[in-house]
Amino acid sequence: MKTLNRINLLWTLAWVTMLLTGCTTTWTTEAINIITLLGPSITSILAILAAFGVGLSPTVATALTAWSGRAETGLAQVKTLIEQFNTAQTTAQPGILAEIQTALGVIDSDLATLQPTIKITNASTQAKIMAVVQSFQSELSALIALVPALQGKVTDHDQLKKLIAAVGSSKQYRSDFNKKVDAFGPTAKKFHI
Repeated sequence: MKTLNRINLLWTLAWVTMLLTGCTTTWTTEAINIITLLGPSITSILAILAAFGVGLSPTVATALTAWSGRAETGLAQVKTLIEQFNTAQTTAQPGILAEIQTALGVIDSDLATLQPTIKITNASTQAKIMAVVQSFQSELSALIALVPALQGKVTDHDQLKKLIAAVGSSKQYRSDFNKKVDAFGPTAKKFHI
């Protein structure tokens, strides 16, 4: 049993070392791909609300539009920070990761504040809209949760696997988001990312 634990520990340490050094371009490439999809996701969410959001108050619509502008700016900033991470010296990388986590956290927190205000007249439509919003927010939260692992603060092998699996790939995110959008019927493809 002790030998198995040692092997698992060594594998985890090797994986974290690889992730934090030579393989940084792998996670950064996938993170950039996901961030690139999150921007159009915001546009899609707003378009869905405009098309199906009967009963959405003008105040909430304005607040969501303002959030989308801030979120798009924040995502562009995160994309730049991820690109900087690739070329940064090792001593600068933890600070860049902290900036990434903060920027994504602000987007997530602002959306979490707005979510309870999204009230649609039809309960079924409300559920469909919230499923699309949740798809976006889940991917955002998974990226935020991955940062401590990249900083080396998470060393438990099972926890690392769980954090990485939660992020998934840009292809998986696109598929999940579009599947939830499809719940709006045959014309919903125009809202795909």
